[in-house]
Amino acid sequence: MKTQTTSSGRHGSNIHGEVPATPPAALGTGGAKHMRSIAVCLAIPLVAVALWGWSFSGAEPRDMGALGLLSLFTPVTAFALALLLGGFLASLYKGLPSWVLGTFLVTYIVLIHGTPAVLYGTLRYSWAYKHVGIVEYIQRHGSVDTTLDAGQIYQNWPGFFAGGALLTDLSGQSDVLQIASWAPVAFNLFTVIVLRYVFRGLTRNRTLIWLGLMFFLLINWVGQDYFSPQAVGLILYLAMVGLMLRPMSHVAMIGPFAVIVAAVALTHQITPLMMLMAVVALTALRRTNAWQLPIVALAVIAGWAFTGALDYTLPNLRELVSEFGNVVDNADQTLEKASAITGTALLVVWGGRSTVAIAGLLSVFGIWANRNKQGNWHRWDGMGPRGTAAILMLLPGILVLTTGFGGEVLFRAFLFASPFIAILAAETCLPRDGQGFPLRSLVSAGVVIALVTPGFLLGYYGKEQQNYFPPEEIEASSWVYAHAAPGSLLVEGSPNYPARFIDYEKFTYVPLDREPEESIRGLLSDPAVRLSAWLVDSKYTEGYVLITRGQKIAVNAEQSMPVGSLERIEAELRQSDRFEIAYETTDATVFRLSDLGRNQ
Repeated sequence: MKTQTTSSGRHGSNIHGEVPATPPAALGTGGAKHMRSIAVCLAIPLVAVALWGWSFSGAEPRDMGALGLLSLFTPVTAFALALLLGGFLASLYKGLPSWVLGTFLVTYIVLIHGTPAVLYGTLRYSWAYKHVGIVEYIQRHGSVDTTLDAGQIYQNWPGFFAGGALLTDLSGQSDVLQIASWAPVAFNLFTVIVLRYVFRGLTRNRTLIWLGLMFFLLINWVGQDYFSPQAVGLILYLAMVGLMLRPMSHVAMIGPFAVIVAAVALTHQITPLMMLMAVVALTALRRTNAWQLPIVALAVIAGWAFTGALDYTLPNLRELVSEFGNVVDNADQTLEKASAITGTALLVVWGGRSTVAIAGLLSVFGIWANRNKQGNWHRWDGMGPRGTAAILMLLPGILVLTTGFGGEVLFRAFLFASPFIAILAAETCLPRDGQGFPLRSLVSAGVVIALVTPGFLLGYYGKEQQNYFPPEEIEASSWVYAHAAPGSLLVEGSPNYPARFIDYEKFTYVPLDREPEESIRGLLSDPAVRLSAWLVDSKYTEGYVLITRGQKIAVNAEQSMPVGSLERIEAELRQSDRFEIAYETTDATVFRLSDLGRNQ
């Protein structure tokens, strides 16, 4: 019997690049070989997991160096990852079923994004604790307060946090910390599921779809998959794009479309802007005949901004207008954060940038080289699906025109562009006629993976030394929140520690490394005198100075203060008769004024 394989195999495809699988029983010897290939390829993830776990057995997060989690990698770790990625490409080459390919992607996500949760045993990344604090506030009060100065932007866009509070209650957890620790795994799994839905709206070539999904996982290093509204915002944004790529009637589309837009409008600030631009672009490209969608999107987004989020929108409208069109200034807010970094930390920065550059160049080359070929894509009129993907890739650049977004606009622009960079880059590895996945394509894809993976690992894992917080550091923070009276001043060496996750709105926070340069110079000249003057201010009920391991690592790595500043401040406060130690662990020290300090 003449056999037929799927497009991810070596022999060909139908007009959409996909052929229904032939039952193994009908294939005879070929079917047996096919089943053996499946068995061998399924063994690869199991071996990779075993090797990966063995390589981290006995690893101590405290031993991480300037390269973060990469400093704990061994040759076995690298081999396990290479084996997993190579097994994925081999499965694609052999034309194995989609569920086998999905097994590789799931395994990759669990290893890369689940390792910190298992190895650390605590929630990573300081901003995740701040988001936990908003959930804790909602749990205590059962509502939000849009007029609060502390965390006001979150109180005005509470969708994610309200969902977190509901999930915590339904799970029976006392707090959301454990759930938040596994958020990167969950968010990446959901993102891949939704992204496959998007890619299937552009092409039926399963090889292109699965290779694009893997490329996305290998270039998305910006770390917005933690317990955050942005992670949910990206998933909803992609769901909206996928919906608009489907041939549906006006009536059938508007309902789910409105629900998605409303969820985004309640959840995040920058994603609605990105969503609105995409809706206008896709409508203009006639990817949908529902011309009402831009009107619906604008009405829902503006409706929330000027009703539920009015307390934030109006006071900050002038700032938003002033940032519009300032491309250089908006981009520089991101770039200047890395301008003072040197040494190994600079390698981490350029690792992430190299991944962006390589993937971006590949996608542009793919657009140009295949500009006259339909090949892998649906047969649409006009610009076509490749052009649609290109527009969706370039569209986030407009964000740089509109906002600096706290110095993160370039990261967010790449985040929204990365799915479409990935699929366009993946096309460069495939034959121009869209037929199969020959050996040449296999080698090309392997080269691309070898080029982008080191940069991804540097960008994603390179700052884990400062993202990891030992239990003793969390204990010190918890002690402060349990013992400090409402209205207290909490002086932090840096915001990089488990901060603001309990009763966050009751205190005033002053990070030393965010002070103006002149203030920092004065502080370092005599820390005890300067800090005691801050703490005796009568507008605060009490005052504490908290210096932790994570703060020291962040300040020294980012050079937001002279290297060794927090160590020096801590040493001088220990020696000063103006201060006493209120609480101390191996990773944190909490100071308060002594009787002498309060009376001076």
